[in-house]
Amino acid sequence: MIFTKMLPTEKIDFSGYPPKHVVVAGATGMVGREIIRVLDERPNATFTALTRCLGTLSGISGRVAEIKFDYDDPKAFNRIGEDIPCDVLLCALGTTIKKAGSPEAFRMVDLEYPSRLFERLKQLPNKPMIGVVSSVGAGKPTGLYLKTKFDMEQRLIESGLPHLIVRPSLLLGDRDEIRPAEWLSGVFLKPYLAVIKTLAPQSRPLWHIAPIEATKVAEAMVRICVDEPPLENSKILEGLVLHHPIMQ
Repeated sequence: MIFTKMLPTEKIDFSGYPPKHVVVAGATGMVGREIIRVLDERPNATFTALTRCLGTLSGISGRVAEIKFDYDDPKAFNRIGEDIPCDVLLCALGTTIKKAGSPEAFRMVDLEYPSRLFERLKQLPNKPMIGVVSSVGAGKPTGLYLKTKFDMEQRLIESGLPHLIVRPSLLLGDRDEIRPAEWLSGVFLKPYLAVIKTLAPQSRPLWHIAPIEATKVAEAMVRICVDEPPLENSKILEGLVLHHPIMQ
């Protein structure tokens, strides 16, 4: 796949881009909100957010269609491909063990809900493209968090659907909740990011753990899954190529 480097102020002409119906799961999270912002700039895309509470995204986009969705109801997933058109699914579902309340509840959100989406999309004749947010380290997992992300990736791979997996390190951006450990990590890693930008702009090992803005993750997902021709199989973005896709 060929990426063209663009200046921040450069405008993209979407007139030749085919229209696509995009479904966003986890749209109210940090990456999910950025996905909605990026999609709002794509006149070729119509996009639907699956949310538990309506009206949470109206301040971000006037074009997003919010649908109240119960991930615990197996019948709800049948709506995708029926009254909810789907050419692309962008999944940014995720929580923390503290917020979920237990390891089992955490795995339900980060593993079982995405898996139910994958299973539904397997049933559709047009085989939608899927983009998911995973985590750096999921390729060689240790601990509950990374093992859950690894399991999610494996279920996506086993689905046989064309897909993109993004594995960001620490995410930078505005959160609805305060996470002290992540805040403290950001304090130390932001200077690290500035240093490698200057001294090691092409070092894959150093970029592997570099923090990344949530908006850059969203832009990468939309560019590959929505703007580009559909992938025939799969792709993983992490480290240097997630920060700088032109380096591929």
